[in-house]
Amino acid sequence: MKDVHLSNRSILIQRLIILGTPFVLGLLEITHPIGMMNKTPFQSVVPKVDWWITLHLLQLPLFGLLGIAVLLLVNNLKGLPVMISRIGIAFFLIFYTALDSIMGIAGGVLIRSAKDLSKNIQIFAEKQFNLLLFDPIFGGSTFSLISVLGGGGWLIGIIAAVIALKRAGASLFPVVLLIASGFLFGLAHVPPTRPIGMACFFIAVAMIAPRIWMGEKIS
Repeated sequence: MKDVHLSNRSILIQRLIILGTPFVLGLLEITHPIGMMNKTPFQSVVPKVDWWITLHLLQLPLFGLLGIAVLLLVNNLKGLPVMISRIGIAFFLIFYTALDSIMGIAGGVLIRSAKDLSKNIQIFAEKQFNLLLFDPIFGGSTFSLISVLGGGGWLIGIIAAVIALKRAGASLFPVVLLIASGFLFGLAHVPPTRPIGMACFFIAVAMIAPRIWMGEKIS
């Protein structure tokens, strides 16, 4: 009886991680501040800087849980694609978390500290924020080294997981949705790509995961 309770508890935790994480993250990403016409990135963030910081703080554990969700999908599978998926997700967890910390949290604190100060200080802070945004190594732009390693790790991790799941019998529709989530989520971390990517991921795992929990063939 104790083993049954432990098994049920384990399945519940997996459900919360695999289904709850993309659902919550997708909803949050709809509210992610984005650049507005005729405004610099700094000026776009200033009115929403408190939410900007809060959102990026919430994203840190959610990114971790999202990586775990992918690992759980292939946990009982074997082969080279599974190994590659785990390595890709490791890159995602390390570098995407670093990107979120640098660009989101540090950048937000910089903006919040300067927004009520003199115009000269705000101009200086804006230049520093732009350096964070467009730095080729750790910037928040799509093609900085750290963002490519993080987003690329997610994409590789998802594609490798898809190969493993397809070999195990997963049907075509959720596989296509997972691939879409890999590209959309890895491409950019602002609306509309990330919320749509999380929607694709949620629908796909909602179709695949119940079979895994029941110990059945995935297809």
